[in-house]
Formats: sequence, C-alpha cells, structure tokens
Amino acid sequence: MIVYTSFGYGIALAVLCICLTNLLFTLLDGHTGKIQNKLYITILVLIGINAVCELVNVSTDEASAASDSVFLASRLSKFFYFFTHNLVPPVLYYYLSFVIGRFVVTDTPGKSQGFRRYSFIGRSPFILALITELMIILNPITHWCWYYSEDRMFHRSWGEYIFIYGFSAIWVVAGFIMFMRSWSILSKGRKRSIAICFFLACSGIVIQLIFKQYRVEILMEALGFTGVLLFIENEDDRRNVELDAYNSAAFILDVRAAIRHHIPVKVLVIRSIDFDRNSNSVVSVKIDRDAACRMVSDYIATVVDKYCIYTVGNRRFAVILYNTTEKEAVEIEEKICSRFKSAWRLGNINLNLSAKFLLIDVPELAESAEEVLYFAECLLPKDIGSGIVDSKSLDRIIRRAAVEKAVTSGLDENSFEVYYQPTYNIDRTLHGAEALLRMNDKTMGMIYPDEFIPVAEQLGVIDNLDEFVLKEVCRFIDTGIPQMNGMECINVNLSVLECVKDGFADNIKRIVDSLGVRREMINFEITESVAAEDYGHLSDVIEQLKSQGFQFSIDDYGTGYSNITSMFSLGADIIKIDKSILWNSAKSEEGMELLKVSVDMVHKMKKKALCEGVETEEQIELLSDLGCDYLQGYYFSKPLSEKEFIALIEKK
Repeated sequence: MIVYTSFGYGIALAVLCICLTNLLFTLLDGHTGKIQNKLYITILVLIGINAVCELVNVSTDEASAASDSVFLASRLSKFFYFFTHNLVPPVLYYYLSFVIGRFVVTDTPGKSQGFRRYSFIGRSPFILALITELMIILNPITHWCWYYSEDRMFHRSWGEYIFIYGFSAIWVVAGFIMFMRSWSILSKGRKRSIAICFFLACSGIVIQLIFKQYRVEILMEALGFTGVLLFIENEDDRRNVELDAYNSAAFILDVRAAIRHHIPVKVLVIRSIDFDRNSNSVVSVKIDRDAACRMVSDYIATVVDKYCIYTVGNRRFAVILYNTTEKEAVEIEEKICSRFKSAWRLGNINLNLSAKFLLIDVPELAESAEEVLYFAECLLPKDIGSGIVDSKSLDRIIRRAAVEKAVTSGLDENSFEVYYQPTYNIDRTLHGAEALLRMNDKTMGMIYPDEFIPVAEQLGVIDNLDEFVLKEVCRFIDTGIPQMNGMECINVNLSVLECVKDGFADNIKRIVDSLGVRREMINFEITESVAAEDYGHLSDVIEQLKSQGFQFSIDDYGTGYSNITSMFSLGADIIKIDKSILWNSAKSEEGMELLKVSVDMVHKMKKKALCEGVETEEQIELLSDLGCDYLQGYYFSKPLSEKEFIALIEKK
C-alpha cells in the first residue's frame, strides 16, 4: 500500500507540475486572446484541479477510516474530482471544434465575429454534460455513481460507468469522428498532436479501468495536452512574426475549414501596398518596407480582430470576415481604404501608401482557398488603379480566374476539341483544311480562342495544347478520310512561344513520325505579326521543318506591318491574305488596289495566295479574276467538329 501511495503522490505531483508549466507558458507567450486559447486554459485548470484532488485522495485513503475530518476531506476531494474531470471531455470537444474551424468566434467587441453551432445529439450539445453533472451533484443522495461502505471504503456504482465513463466516451468518440472528418484541412502538426492526445487519453482511461490502483488517467491527459501546446497553441508554423499576422499556410487551412463546415465568409484582399513616390520619392526609397507593412497590419488590427489578418505574399494582406453581411463587409473595406488616403507616420517620416482592395465572397465568387489567393497574386488589368476594385473590374478578374482554372484542367476533362474549316482551290474543289482549337468547359460553356490562348501562354501550358492539336490532326489524317476526299494538307497553327524553344522542330518530327503520318500532309501556320518579332530565329525553324518535308504558311498577311522582304524570305509555301483586305476592297478604290497588289506580290515572290473571309459569290469571282490560288471562308463553311467536317466533305 505504501508503494501505491508513493506512486499516486508522484503521479499527482507530476500532473500538477505539467499543468502549471503549460499554463505559465501559455500566459507568458500571450496565447489567451481566442476562445480556443481560453478553452485550452480551462482544460489545464480542470486537470490541475484533478491533480490537487488526487493528492488529497492519496493522502486520505488510509487515514479516512480513523478520522471524521480526514474522511470528509476524502469525500470532498473525490466529489470535486468527478465534478471537474467530467467537464474535460465536453470542453475538449468544443476545443477541437475551434481547432478544426467548425466554431469561429472572436470575442473582441465591434470586430469581425462569427459563430457556427453544431450538435451531435438532440438540440443542445450540452445535454450530456448537464445530465452527468446533475448525477454527480445528486450522488450524495442517490449513490448512483459511487458510495462508501460502513468501513468508509470507496466503491464504484453502476452510474459511474454509464453517466461518467459512458457519456465521456460519447464526447470522445464524437470528437474523434469530427477530427477524422476534418483530416484534409488540418496541418501535419495538428494531425499528429490531436491523434497522440486521443491515444494517450484513451490509453489512460483503459489502464485505470483495468488496473484501478494505477491512477494514470490524468497523467496521460496532461501529457497529451502538452503536445497540443507545442503543435497547436504555439502557432509558430501559422504566424508571420515580422508582421504579427498569420501566414499564407494558415490562410489556406482556415478558408478550407470555413468552406468544409459551410461557414459563410468574405475575404478582403489588400494588395500592392506601395509608396507614393510622387510626394516623397527620395525618402521613400530608404524606408523599411517591412516596417511600413507592419504599420499597416497594426492598423488593420484596430478595425478587425487580429486573428483574422493574414499575410498572403509580398505586401499583400487578406482579412477573413466571418458571418459578416455585405453591408458590414463594405463598411470595413471602406474604412481601411480611407486610411490610405491620409499619410502614415513612420518614425519621423510621413508616408503616402497606396493599395488595391478586393472583397471576395466565399464560396460564391471563389470556391477554394487557392482561388482566393489567385485574387491576391494575379496580374490585374492595367486600367485598375488604387483603391477599391469596383464590381465590373472584379467580374473581369473572376472571369480570368475561371478561365485559368478551366484551361489548367481542360485536357484532363476533355474540354478541348479540334475543329476544321475547309480551304478550297479557286475552282471550288477541296484543297485542305485549317485545324482550329475550340474549348467547351463543362461549367463555363464555350470559351473562345482569343480568351483562352493568351491564358494558356501565360500559364505555360500552350505547348500541351499545340501538341494536342497536332496529335489530333495526325490521328485524323491516319484515318485516310482526308486523302480519300482529295485534301492535300491540313494547316496547324504554331505558337511563337513554342517555336523559340530548343529542339522544337525535332519534337514535331518525333510526334508526326510516331503516328505514321506523311509529313507533307501537315502545313504549319504562323501569323505575320508573330513572324515580325524574330525573322532570324523563325527562318531557322522554318528551314528545319521544310527540310523534313513539312509545308509552311504565313497567316493574316496585311495585319502585321512587317518587313515585306524579310517575311517573304522565310520560305513559306502559302501566304494567307487577311480577310480585312478582301472586305475593304468593296469599300474603296484604295482597298481594291491593295487586294490586287497583295495577290500580285505573293505571286511575284513565287508563293501561293490564299484569301480568307470569303463570304459571297462576287468575292469568289473577283479573286478568280485576280488569280488567287485558294479560298477560305463562311461562304463554304464555318469551322466544324470533326464529325460535321467529315459529313461536309463526303457529301460534296
């Protein structure tokens, strides 16, 4: 018995020391502002009280039979032990609710606040705790949970297993299920910490149930919550210490949690914070930009709760507004924006700062944290100045974000399709076709090339799209249908970004040869405006392609204002005269003369001329008189899907 008593003393003292140490560290480190912090402190206090009660229990176990006062102290310590320890599971459940983002509460008056209520039994999640506490309070009368025999020995009763251990198990299981459902929105440190805490707490309960003499339950709990202190309450991995705000990783996790738990939020993005060099250009260059941003962060914390402020890039902030109405969010945005209209005092210097403000509704305008970050990082149109970004400009940015998302996943989701627009000889017999990429996103519908091509180039996926088109064309040629219908070639457009890459021509040859297609069936096109950028490099590329058997065309002749001699020296087989030249020929004598000169010049350079934009019989007769070689336009057909194109050429 002396061994067990000494062991019990050691356990209780260890628990008390652990709780006091964790509590002291929490208070000194200032982790007391959030409801989550307060719940953690509550758990430490409860377990600390349990440790004190356990010290009294161990001290009075042997002497209670001989002394009424000692027996009373023993009874009171056990009563308070059960009363306080029974509160640990429900407090832990609510603590986890804040950690995973199911509850979001800031208790600073007048600042952004949000609260999302959940329950796993009945209408009130407090019902289990209230029932158990009531059973403990009434136990001196009912003796349902524990009782004392005539020799003053402590005995467990049926109520302890049902109301104390049973109901506590429900809290623990509910908390564990909630934790597992939120697994994907937790950081690695939080996952490990919570999992270990559950393991230690459950292990302590099992050990104490089986071996009643080893009172290790509260020790295991104290150890588990020490890990919680290190990996959750500490928050070093979530904070940008220099700016006293949360970092981008914390922002992503918190927005994901809000979306996962259906908590409506609005995110105020404050980006492009910069110095107004017009008023203080000499001094502003020497200013510590981090100090200026810290000053901005400190001001934002006077408008909204500091736990809602995040740094999301260089001189960029995001503020999460939980359960805030549109009116309230706009008022916050306008208040912060108005502060930038006045000078900022940094040391002895007055600074004029500028910024752009975007208010994003989640999940209406952005369905993920990554989409919200896009608004903080994306290139804004040049015509968007400082201040609040208006709804029209925001719609443009949102559209751009949606297009980027669609382009990124387009190949995987089969959003892209190759269309074909036929080209004809001047005698109206089929000559070939131009392959045109089309995009039909399942969410956005049809997206036109002039919108998705620049996005694909900026995202660096244009190579993938060009390769997709080339492979689709080769597959179509390999069916033999084009050849059987008299087609000489299919035109494939090239991206300038692809052409300038090393090994481009060899890669083209590899793709075409791997699909077993005759190279002369492929006619590559490049626009005149693109050709004007680098004649020397393009000349090398064209020479390599032509030496391998491919054909080559210059597209949109007449729109690039290029050096005529250099362009014609590129070695193209066909020059495609832009439709604007044909259409302007009917408007003026000058326009007609330009068309005649263009066709004549192409022929004098010993090239073939193809005129785009043919829409009328009169235009065909005119081009025939001028000796144009090939025709293309809506008179014959608009761009068609492969199935429709096959039906067209086989019918004719």
